[in-house]
Amino acid sequence: MYKHIDTAQENLENYLETIPNKQSKLFYQTRIKKFFNEYMSQKHNILRPLNTINFHDLNTYIDQLESSDAEKLNYFRAFNGFFRYMYLSDNLQSDVMKGVNKPVLQSKLLDYISRVELIQIQSFIKDSNEKIEDRLLLGLLLYTGLSRKYVANLTHYQLSFGNEYVSLFFEFGESTINIPLKSTVVNLVRVYFNSQQTINPFEKIFKIDENYVSEKVKILNKKITGKPLTPTVYSNSFIKEALRQGNDVLTVSQLTLESVHTIMKHVDVEEYRIRKQQHILENIFEDDDKIT
Repeated sequence: MYKHIDTAQENLENYLETIPNKQSKLFYQTRIKKFFNEYMSQKHNILRPLNTINFHDLNTYIDQLESSDAEKLNYFRAFNGFFRYMYLSDNLQSDVMKGVNKPVLQSKLLDYISRVELIQIQSFIKDSNEKIEDRLLLGLLLYTGLSRKYVANLTHYQLSFGNEYVSLFFEFGESTINIPLKSTVVNLVRVYFNSQQTINPFEKIFKIDENYVSEKVKILNKKITGKPLTPTVYSNSFIKEALRQGNDVLTVSQLTLESVHTIMKHVDVEEYRIRKQQHILENIFEDDDKIT
């Protein structure tokens, strides 16, 4: 065991007193303790005083962790809080965090439905021999771009049959947002309603747990395309196609109930910039002949 573990523990407890949130305390406590119990308890470190800990020690420990990049970043944040506190309270001779490399999270490549898979899914949705609930589930995911949490918890009450169009509506506090439906989905909705003997307005359309919806979608897609596509892949594909057609980010954000930040992940920034600039150039001074 590290010779100065009691002193380290005392400093850690003092640092934790500066953190009001209980969950945050646990975040720092578990990771700092692990550093002292594992790294500083090694034979070549066991006798070293606290004030000899340096950036090389912290970099070495983070690098050797058999963890994800996200978890390594958590350790960096825990170290940043604790060892900065140690420096400011004169328990370390220098701000060792200045030499610690911050782990970089690798952006995960987004998955999309391929053209072949799209045709296969569309054929399934149109096939009247398949269960209407399955067709409607995939139809809503494919043609609305809504995420699993919205589709999985839809109730009959949220379907609005207006004079001009059929839509879904969602209540957020005192505001209501209406999402119009594509005619393909409207037809599926009508078939679904006609298949029900009784309709309870507040009953869920899909009688399965939200978490199982993902599993259900993967099973269906494995059967249809050979790949276990998820609701997220459906949403990604809708957003990508909507942007490809030239729709602006804000409109797509409002249509899918996603943040602008989420939509921007699917934007080819250079292509988007060129398209916007072309629009400006094509329309600049177009009304010159009307100027008098």
